[in-house]
Amino acid sequence: MKRTIIGLALTTGVALITAVPAQAAAPKADPVKALKSQYVAGKGVKTSSTIRMSISGDPIITTRESGVSEFGTSGVAASDKTMKFSISPIVASALDDEEEGQALKDLVRTPTRQIDIKRWSYLSGGLVAGSLPEGKTWVRGPRVNASPLGPEVDLFTPGTLKALLASASSVKNGVAKGTIKVGHLPSRPAGFKASQKLTWALWFDGKGLVSRFTTKISLPAGRGEKLDFTADSRFSGWGSKVKVTEPAAETWVDAKDLDKGIPTVPGMPEALTEVGK
Repeated sequence: MKRTIIGLALTTGVALITAVPAQAAAPKADPVKALKSQYVAGKGVKTSSTIRMSISGDPIITTRESGVSEFGTSGVAASDKTMKFSISPIVASALDDEEEGQALKDLVRTPTRQIDIKRWSYLSGGLVAGSLPEGKTWVRGPRVNASPLGPEVDLFTPGTLKALLASASSVKNGVAKGTIKVGHLPSRPAGFKASQKLTWALWFDGKGLVSRFTTKISLPAGRGEKLDFTADSRFSGWGSKVKVTEPAAETWVDAKDLDKGIPTVPGMPEALTEVGK
């Protein structure tokens, strides 16, 4: 039965990836205005996240992500993140003789780095290791603004933070909590139905800036089991100098020119796997 449910989890294509952590308060400062005040070219914020896909509390896939986001005058202009993945022994054994199993092993063996800048996303490491031609270390494709294991609830998307706070059921001691339907989010995560509910919490610092952001979506998986997507993101170094640069032209290959496409990995947005097909 576990194997059947794992199969369901690995074909949903929806892993919830977090946005930004915070230390929410019944803040004296306006969090929305505080966030907009950070949108200065050449400045940014450091981020770290832990994202899990679980079945009834048992982790299936865990992603640990760290990096920086560089701001422009209207939001995030570029980002540079490194992702490390781990999978449960149950998943490893269930997919041991399948193509997806090898893709997952490559993913776990080597961290994956993703740079989003201008119109492009660049991927290097575990996710694309088996697809790269000799002499190339990066794959370039149209910018997707998503992590390889799923869509983000992006606090930097205009209106997202405001929508979350409007749905708060509790705001005290610097922490806001609530539940919101996915369809009410301006940065609606792809793959989730508009009616599905997202449970969230925000922590704010004394300046009204987010220091931590957690999210959770639970879906029925049959026979009393449930599939949970959780994310816990933390933010630090608001206003620090950040400069994200794209890889040198001689180091990357365009995804459309790959002999074999980027492997399909459970939860990975279709946009990332389709660019090479």
